[in-house]
Amino acid sequence: MGKREKYINWDEYFMGIALLSAERSKDPNSQVGACIVSEDNKILSIGYNGFPVRMFR
Repeated sequence: MGKREKYINWDEYFMGIALLSAERSKDPNSQVGACIVSEDNKILSIGYNGFPVRMFR
């Protein structure tokens, strides 16, 4: 079996992770995801936006 020829590059892979993590956002107006990556293509952190935490009741 030889090497696969069709696969996504690193940028497409990390952008896909950011887009998928944005789906977790509860804010319907601005669903934003992020994927922070090191120079050697290791994921350092993943996150998404949300509403502020209500500190006082």
